[in-house]
Amino acid sequence: MKAKRTALLVVLACLIGAAAPAQLAVNNQGDIGLFTIPTADQPQPGHFTLGVYGWLDQMVAGDLPGNDTLFRDRTYRHTAGEFSLGFAFNKYWSIFASFGGENYHSRGGWQGGAINGTLLPAPFSSNEAMKVRIGTKVTLYSENDANFRVGLWLAAHAPVNNATLEINGVPSDEQINSRRTDWEWGGVVTRGIFTGMVSYTLAGHQDFDVRPANLLRFAAGVDVPMAGLPVHIISEIDRTIYDGGDVPEPNQSLLNAGVRFWLADTGVAVSTAFNVNMDLLFKHGNNPTPFGGIIGITYAAWPPPPPAPVAVPPPAPSTPVVVEESKAAPAPAPAPAPAPPPPAAPKKTTDEIFFDAGSARLTNIAKAMLDGIALRMKNDLNATAVITGYTDNSGKKEDANVAISAKRAEAAKEYLVTRHGIDPNRISTAAKGSSEAGYDNSTPEGRAKNRRAVIVVTLVSGA
Repeated sequence: MKAKRTALLVVLACLIGAAAPAQLAVNNQGDIGLFTIPTADQPQPGHFTLGVYGWLDQMVAGDLPGNDTLFRDRTYRHTAGEFSLGFAFNKYWSIFASFGGENYHSRGGWQGGAINGTLLPAPFSSNEAMKVRIGTKVTLYSENDANFRVGLWLAAHAPVNNATLEINGVPSDEQINSRRTDWEWGGVVTRGIFTGMVSYTLAGHQDFDVRPANLLRFAAGVDVPMAGLPVHIISEIDRTIYDGGDVPEPNQSLLNAGVRFWLADTGVAVSTAFNVNMDLLFKHGNNPTPFGGIIGITYAAWPPPPPAPVAVPPPAPSTPVVVEESKAAPAPAPAPAPAPPPPAAPKKTTDEIFFDAGSARLTNIAKAMLDGIALRMKNDLNATAVITGYTDNSGKKEDANVAISAKRAEAAKEYLVTRHGIDPNRISTAAKGSSEAGYDNSTPEGRAKNRRAVIVVTLVSGA
């Protein structure tokens, strides 16, 4: 009972998080993600990613036909090491590939079972090359919510026929990984620190028409950044359902929980976590042990720093007017005592961010500008901001122009509030549509610059 209560507390901890997005890193399959599940994020456009992972899972095999072997007597240890490489063509599309090796080894009470359709009636050990996973992912972004994105991916698992299997110490010609290509497709939704995904893998047949089970996978994860530190706390729960197959394994749930930290701003991250086979834990507690772990070192290019804030210079002092005295004028009266200097007047800064045609989605450059604005407002807690949205005159109706300019102003405000925690009462918005154009609407360059939002920050302290 104590072990079950501990597991429940760990699961509840997965639901705790904050609203800030995470710095990106690679998962153990080569895609941008958490430890073992992808997110809807992409690498920096035009950059490569690298990853090296090793992990240990405690798993349960399927029961042999005609047997009634206890759940705990079909447990085996699965260890693996994998290297991955990825590349992002742009912010919407990336490709990735991974390969490595793995070991399957029966545990002490083994009385026979089946893994991936391969019958293993006696204690066994197998060293195999992992299937090479080659895939691609596209990401769709929401125009109404800068923190919401959807990823879709497709991957092939190509076999590498290099295996050494021993059953009860006797070499066997069989292997656990099937000798035909598996096909995987799935979708993932990410909003802020939360991610949920579903995928389906169509398993290739083994020799002699042995049919392994297809894999239906549901997973959810949370990536919580630690304020002021290059450290993230990550938890994920993964439920795998074995669909069909000649001798399917029992459905199993794995929980991963750990940390990821970055080495300064190099883009190099170190990930480490422990994992738990929840089904094994709930049924048999700590004996046999349900615990494993994962560790990895990855590289994904660090985002560029935000540009320096644009400061409006103070007005130049006025030139004093010199009045010539007449020689006949009487001596001047004594000058009055100088008045005390007035308190420092508030100062204002003005920034512009630009949008794509017909869009209210913030670009990476716009986000970087807003990061600098948020820093100014955090340094002056009395500072306020007015965000005014504009558009060009290409819209057919001015009502539509006003609506899209309002969305642009609101997108900038929401980013300051959700990403940086600025009090929304300190930010007001306005929409001007195509009126009050700041640039020439008769040229493409001028229309592009008119698709903008202007942020005026009043610094009450005058700093």
